[in-house]
Amino acid sequence: MRRYLLVVPFILACGRGETPPADSAALAPAALTEADVAGTWTGTATLEGTDSILAHWTQVCADGTCRGTSQESPDTVVSTYMLDADSTVGSTQPFANKAMGGITVTDHWMVRISGNQATGTGMFKLADKPDSVIARYRIAGSKAP
Repeated sequence: MRRYLLVVPFILACGRGETPPADSAALAPAALTEADVAGTWTGTATLEGTDSILAHWTQVCADGTCRGTSQESPDTVVSTYMLDADSTVGSTQPFANKAMGGITVTDHWMVRISGNQATGTGMFKLADKPDSVIARYRIAGSKAP
């Protein structure tokens, strides 16, 4: 019986509850709203792993659609996006990218928005070979007031 009495303090010590973690919802950034995304954005796309700028772009966004141009390829390119927590995830329709020699590509991107600043990543794929990533890039931009 004495053996079991030695076990009781150990069981009680191990059975104590720990302080519950802080509410993770309170630590998460606020979810984006359409009002956070809607407007005119300008910035650059930089080739991943380098400091080479692929594009100086402008996007006009509202209601899940952006219409974009760049200095390097001035045709308007339409993309659609979805809100995902503190980010937007989007892709373009196939388009001939003049900055890449006119090949037909799609552009897929994910951008985190904080205030009037946007940062993220993206990739170009051949439109007829969706598994092919031909360029990855980083995005940095800001929203016009």
